[in-house]
Amino acid sequence: MKKLLIVFLLTFSLVSFGQKRLSINEIMNSYPFNKTTKVKIVSYNTDFLSEFPIPLPPIGKNVDSTMIKRLISEQTFPIKLEKILGKESLEGIKQTKTLNFKETFELSQLLYNTCGKFKNDMREVNKCFFPRNAVLFLDDNNIVFEILEICFECQRMQFNSEKSLEINAMCDNFYPRIEKVFKDRSFQTQYNRSY
Repeated sequence: MKKLLIVFLLTFSLVSFGQKRLSINEIMNSYPFNKTTKVKIVSYNTDFLSEFPIPLPPIGKNVDSTMIKRLISEQTFPIKLEKILGKESLEGIKQTKTLNFKETFELSQLLYNTCGKFKNDMREVNKCFFPRNAVLFLDDNNIVFEILEICFECQRMQFNSEKSLEINAMCDNFYPRIEKVFKDRSFQTQYNRSY
């Protein structure tokens, strides 16, 4: 019985030690939450396969210079979210939703308390990082001051600045759970193939 109790206590302490959770106070008093008055989730660039636009057809049999000029004038390019830093305008954003306090709390718990505190740097890094979703942090002047971009296709994310509280996103269920936050609100999270 004594051996069983020791094994139980040892197992419990290892699991507890490996899964340190941040309190809501620790999260809310850390950057970017300590400056945040509003959190928005957004979807953008879902109509683009990559950060490079589709090449124009060569001038030839059925394509003349007039058609090329028209295609150039109508051509659209993916947006870069860093261009909205320090601004109120969310030009180019396809979908946006301001989270209420409860939703912000739930998102913060997912970001910081889904995986354990120990990093697993053995994860294979995919080549792409073309994010289509983000979490925007706005200050009391309604200005975007921090951006957490998320690429669900390659399962990577990055903050715009290095001051942000670090997210340990190295566990199997992390990205599907974060993606569900977007999908539950009918946001697109992957390339929108129109064929």
